[in-house]
Amino acid sequence: MALILFSKPRWRMARRLLILLLLGIIHWFIFWGTILPVYSIIGLFLIPFYHTTVSTLKKWLVGMTSIYIISLVSKIFLPSLGAISSILDIFSNDAIQIFIMFLAGFLTAKSGWLTQIQELSKPIRWIQMVSFLLFVGFSLWIWNASQSGNSNVDSVTALGSLPTTLFYLTTLFLLLENKYIVKFLTPISWVGQMAFTNYVAQSTIGTTIISIIGLEVVSPKDVLYIAVLIYMIQIIFSTIWFKFFSMGPLEKVWRLMTYGTKHATKR
Repeated sequence: MALILFSKPRWRMARRLLILLLLGIIHWFIFWGTILPVYSIIGLFLIPFYHTTVSTLKKWLVGMTSIYIISLVSKIFLPSLGAISSILDIFSNDAIQIFIMFLAGFLTAKSGWLTQIQELSKPIRWIQMVSFLLFVGFSLWIWNASQSGNSNVDSVTALGSLPTTLFYLTTLFLLLENKYIVKFLTPISWVGQMAFTNYVAQSTIGTTIISIIGLEVVSPKDVLYIAVLIYMIQIIFSTIWFKFFSMGPLEKVWRLMTYGTKHATKR
């Protein structure tokens, strides 16, 4: 196990995630709802998959997703399972969902699918169509469950997040094959290129806005308005930042702490 963990690429990955954990803990003192520590810990479970084949990754992804879906469906339709309910809670919690998403991203990068969008356009369109229908169905189900006060609304929402994610991603993959759309969305891509900095900044900007407005209770409508305002601020800031720098400030700190130099060494 020690050899697996500390082989160079894996050790760099572990060190990068542990530094993210440290930065996440620091961020926790600013914003208690930060997801960074959770992401870093779950990310450590990807290390054994670093040199895994695409075929093995697919099997793990299918297996984990199947267990997750079966657990959620069982909780929704078979709520009275006694001690088994505790097991279902373990296999259907948010951490499992995050790991599935991470594993899917790992598989996408390793297989090189993002460089083959045109060749894969037909199956991507099929996935987009099916996931859209499921997205609409789950949206109606979630709305109905929330209106009726159904206790399973969280489980239904979690179950619906999978086709929703697939629909968003496949739509983006196909849209970004158009060079005009890519050009139009360039400012948004800059926000993503410094996602770490912008994520941490969101809590500071949001808190400042709430303090200035003097809101004691933030309603869902307030959240929407504040989120749009924050994103507009970050588009402007990111656009200006990348006119002078090639990397976000926290991204540079993270890289410096990981590699010990300002620029990453090649593997």
